[in-house]
Amino acid sequence: MSFAQEEILRLKDNVQQFIRLFGILEQSVTPCGYSLSLSQVFALQELEQRTSSLNDLTAKLGLERSSVSRLIEELVKKEFVHRQLNENNRREVQLTLADKGINAIQQVRKQSIVYYQLILKDLTFEEQHSVVSGFEVFVTSLKKNKDNIL
Repeated sequence: MSFAQEEILRLKDNVQQFIRLFGILEQSVTPCGYSLSLSQVFALQELEQRTSSLNDLTAKLGLERSSVSRLIEELVKKEFVHRQLNENNRREVQLTLADKGINAIQQVRKQSIVYYQLILKDLTFEEQHSVVSGFEVFVTSLKKNKDNIL
């Protein structure tokens, strides 16, 4: 069954409002107020999980290689990330989190929890679960259909 056009437009308007209110368009500060871009935080979060090459990180972030290269260059300058040659493949650079990067991710996580708690505090327990479940369903559908979207 297809969703009515009016409902689709309502969803689009709400997504756009969410993007603006959540601060996603802000390039230098996370929604929770930490002075890193969202792309930088996403890169640090990926590196928190595992050491990565620039190519692997580019694929994980879904950004252009040149954008990820600039992003990593900035994180290296700020001493959040270390770059080192892969001993098994001298043409590949391995990226790892520096102590400063680990501390930054921990701080962002703490600030995020406080930020989300403030957003959700006026909702009932059921509404809070509905928000989380709704986002999970929406993100799952985005992932599933990403290649089919123009």
